[in-house]
Amino acid sequence: MRPLFFLLLLANAIVLLLLQATQQFGSEPDRMSQQVNAERLNLVDVSGQSATSESSSASATAKPACIEIGDFNTQTVASFEQQLAKLSPKPTSERRLVQAASSQQIFIPPLPTEDAASRRLAELRSLGFTDSAVIRDDSPRRWGISLGRFSRSELAEAHLEKLRAAGVSDARIGEYPLNATRYAIRVSMESAESRDEVKALATKFGGLTLRACH
Repeated sequence: MRPLFFLLLLANAIVLLLLQATQQFGSEPDRMSQQVNAERLNLVDVSGQSATSESSSASATAKPACIEIGDFNTQTVASFEQQLAKLSPKPTSERRLVQAASSQQIFIPPLPTEDAASRRLAELRSLGFTDSAVIRDDSPRRWGISLGRFSRSELAEAHLEKLRAAGVSDARIGEYPLNATRYAIRVSMESAESRDEVKALATKFGGLTLRACH
């Protein structure tokens, strides 16, 4: 009986060892699978962070919105630029020539009275500039002195040099007809609030068109 008892005890021990070994080998693939899944989860998380980072970077480097406003004449373009500079934050602006005036006029700025203009005219004619006249039309140049009109800027510049050489230092070149030149202003804005402010400012001038920059 004793040998049989020991044989049964030995058999039970062998079976127990086999069961433990099976559980150990079976759990190792599960552990490896868990590690692989963990790495996969980490990879997905990193790629998600990368996409978010790229999206944020793209937003940060996005170009400001740009609109072109026009057309202004010489007087209104200066007024618009002055008021545009008062906005906060100040938008970036650029003036663009749309259409130049058909000719240019050399003139002496307006004098206080018609008599003063007549006396100055006599002085200019005594210097040999006989093609001169008092400006009498109802314009901002009224009671100034016209010293000639030119269709080409180089001719106007050459005549202006002659005047300066003769000591006429206050002569200047301006467009003719007055306010005939047309301008547009391109405005770049960083935010929707700035865009709304610029549009509101443009409506105060009337007759302007807002269009996308090209």
